[in-house]
Amino acid sequence: MSEKKVSTLTPDQDKIANHRDGSMIVLAGAGSGKTATCTQRAGRLIDSGVGPSQILMVTFSKKAAKEIQARLEATHPEGDRIEVNTFHGFGYQFIQANKELYGLSPDQQWAILTENEQRRMLTELAHPACEALNVEYKDFRKHLLSAFSTWSLVKQDGKLPASRSDALAAIIGYQSKQGQRKTDKPTLWDHIATDVLLDYEKQKREGGYADFDDLLLLPTKALYQHPKIAEALARKHQYIMVDESQDTNYIQYLMIKKIAEQHGNIVMVGDDDQSIYGWRGARVSNLRRFMKEFNAPVARLEQNFRSHDAIVSGASALIRHNQSRLPKQPFSVDSEGAQPQLFSTSTDRLMANEIVERIKSLRDEGADYSDVAILYRTNRMAQVLEGPLKQAGIPYSVVGGMSFFERAEIQAVIACVRILEKFDDWYALKTLQPYMDGVGKKGLSDLVDALKERDQNLLLFALEDPKEVKTYAKCAIKVHQLVNSLLIAGFRSDGSATGGEMARQLVEWVKSGPFRLLEREKDDVMRDKREQNLEILVAEIEKGGYDDQTWRTYLLETPVSDYMSSRDDADVVTLSTVHRSKGLEWPHVMVAGFSDGIMPFERAMTGSDGDDDGGGRPEEERRLCYVAMTRAEQSVTFHHADLYYFPGSEPMSCEVSPYAKEIGLEPAQDLDQDQACNAPGSFLGQISMR
Repeated sequence: MSEKKVSTLTPDQDKIANHRDGSMIVLAGAGSGKTATCTQRAGRLIDSGVGPSQILMVTFSKKAAKEIQARLEATHPEGDRIEVNTFHGFGYQFIQANKELYGLSPDQQWAILTENEQRRMLTELAHPACEALNVEYKDFRKHLLSAFSTWSLVKQDGKLPASRSDALAAIIGYQSKQGQRKTDKPTLWDHIATDVLLDYEKQKREGGYADFDDLLLLPTKALYQHPKIAEALARKHQYIMVDESQDTNYIQYLMIKKIAEQHGNIVMVGDDDQSIYGWRGARVSNLRRFMKEFNAPVARLEQNFRSHDAIVSGASALIRHNQSRLPKQPFSVDSEGAQPQLFSTSTDRLMANEIVERIKSLRDEGADYSDVAILYRTNRMAQVLEGPLKQAGIPYSVVGGMSFFERAEIQAVIACVRILEKFDDWYALKTLQPYMDGVGKKGLSDLVDALKERDQNLLLFALEDPKEVKTYAKCAIKVHQLVNSLLIAGFRSDGSATGGEMARQLVEWVKSGPFRLLEREKDDVMRDKREQNLEILVAEIEKGGYDDQTWRTYLLETPVSDYMSSRDDADVVTLSTVHRSKGLEWPHVMVAGFSDGIMPFERAMTGSDGDDDGGGRPEEERRLCYVAMTRAEQSVTFHHADLYYFPGSEPMSCEVSPYAKEIGLEPAQDLDQDQACNAPGSFLGQISMR
């Protein structure tokens, strides 16, 4: 990270690091050494007499939290006692510690629903709703998923309508605000979706389940309904720092505000120029809201330690076209480096070939593959790039797609732990259905319904006489045997085993026990990959130093994790959307698809964020380009094609992105196309910075 280059603090950084009491907002530009500054501040607070456990640092990703924690431990003897958490992690700990507020008994456990389980629950609720009105679920499914996405935004704004009329009005209102509807008149689909979503919330509450939005909404509602809890948390966390605050949604802001307003000792660190998550509820306006409500003085970190002056100047020229931004002047004292360039080709295939040639040239100059990232606005650009990269023998990794923790073999391991911790975790049991011979989805669903009717959990079911089990669904004997096998194994120790050893036992049971997980995979390559993933999981637990109890907690919390440190050291080119590149950096960045309609994305340019003062989606598109550009340390190149052939779509004809002019790029003399294609390492239609 760029902060590694910061050996001593600048006067601006030092001012922030020395801030003790009261509020402050830190406008931290890209590569400005904010992590080093914040960790230095935490150390100085301890040196001034503040107890380490009184400091709370909140960020957005598990990876960022791990980096901050590692730096704290490296720079201060008591750094490991500072709480560093994500918003979702903090929320999960809160609902675990306050079960009684949500109707759970002390021996009951929460289970966090994965995205697949959320969709499964919605599907199970939607089928009878559709049948009652004689409509086809397949016709309704798309509308339900759209309504569920809208429902998430409603909850992120701190609302959870309880009545049917209020819920229906909220869904229609939010969709209209986003330009997703032609009329505000509710349709039959709207009514069905509203009923399903209200049933979804009811079933979660009754079953002790929480989804990702609940991890924010439930704690925040409790803090406002029970002020004494907020006061107790404020006494515990006397000094609060929030990183990446431009990406907070409203409920996250309310959560942290309710705690911090008790003492006012809060520092919000953010950069409105890097706010790129408006589509999922983030409000860049929270920066201004914080400044007003906490009367917070403004401190700026404007020096960029990551990129050289040519990159910083070009990025600054671009972002100045946003009218709603808070004023700042990014700069770099590093004057040596390549000018930003744009290369134009006639087709997307030629564009990909040119990117391949540039990677080869960088390798010839001594760069590693891991020094290179190809960033793009939409995931479908990866389909254009992967073929030429494979043909050239260039190793690469596509960031995104299925999360490590969402892979079937990992979910199977986690589901086992969930059942051992929560004997009525029916969705964990359903996750294991593919590994139970002779057990179908319908039969298992019937069994679960029967157990619910008899008020039995899986522990009571496992203790039943096998003869009695026959009174349930036909698959009951199979499930009874498997659950018993899992409960007998238990995977608990007397304290002599490490978490890694316990995880190893569970993984071996999943592979070789009743599940026979690997044997079921007929594809040799995929079987090896699944086994490799299970080994990675064990290695991660071993690396984390978990004991024979906390290893289970680690697995239970994986839905709120986004990080696997074991996979970070491969020498491969990174392919990533700009959104997923946030917080990362590479010596060399190539932006693919630098074309009008792709960057900026055409559909995103037609709407705004309503009451958000962040400039709406048009300005967020420009911020995406700014973020892509400022990931680069040594070089950044932009790549445009006149024609794109995305699979499943009509050919797309494009002009060069309008951002080229805003950055300060102008066409250079075009090369003859045949000459350009034949020349080793040459590029078509090269454009350089003025």
